[in-house]
Amino acid sequence: MKKNYSFYSLLTALPIVLLVLVGFTSGQGGNFSGSPGDSNSNCTSCHAPGANHGGTPVLTGVPTSYTAGTTYNLTLAINGSSVNKFGFNITAEDQNGVKVGNWTAGTGSQLRNGGTTDGLTHSATNSPTWTFSWRAPNMSVGPVTFYYATIQANNASGNSGDQMVSGNSMQVLSNDIDLLITSFNMYPTEADDVLNIDLNQLDQGQLEIYNMNGSLIKQVNLNQENQLDVSNLKSGIYLANVTVNGAVTTERFIKK
Repeated sequence: MKKNYSFYSLLTALPIVLLVLVGFTSGQGGNFSGSPGDSNSNCTSCHAPGANHGGTPVLTGVPTSYTAGTTYNLTLAINGSSVNKFGFNITAEDQNGVKVGNWTAGTGSQLRNGGTTDGLTHSATNSPTWTFSWRAPNMSVGPVTFYYATIQANNASGNSGDQMVSGNSMQVLSNDIDLLITSFNMYPTEADDVLNIDLNQLDQGQLEIYNMNGSLIKQVNLNQENQLDVSNLKSGIYLANVTVNGAVTTERFIKK
């Protein structure tokens, strides 16, 4: 009796086809936020890219700075899309790509990776908006960045014709002043006429410039971004002390 291999092959492939057709309407539990800690993997690992459905993801509620142990309510929305099926994956990481904080799911979302609190994904696809919460770690870990990847699906019972858009927040600094103050940038380290000092998300501070004999040469108030005229300084090595709320950090620069 001749076996019908085509028939058996069809039966074998049918569950796989059904899995693809169903897709991830109940959420993709893996690490697909596009973050460094997720190996930059995003939703294109499963959804074929290339479509443009016009939607723009926006993450709101992100604080400019966080306090250890405090919970923040966030909203991720896909605005202006022409389709009606959506998904997302989100996480938070420190500067080394390490997951930080704990997530609590809201309506239409769920913890990813079988219930771990290192990120969230969608649990329903009929709404382009999800609200959830993130609890900052119990100790300050320095700047934190939120990473997310979103899907706009064409509801065609497959993973083609969908659009993935990813993004990330600006760095969220810790309210720990010692960590905040170390985040300022000073350049160039060898200056001719101008020395730039950026306090990043800090609003104000004070600068004192000392020569190598310990004499105070210059003292100014700082804003977030500063261009300081150092053309009148003699050539040599100087120390720049930046103070914010009583916390001081020191950087060295050379005046050519």
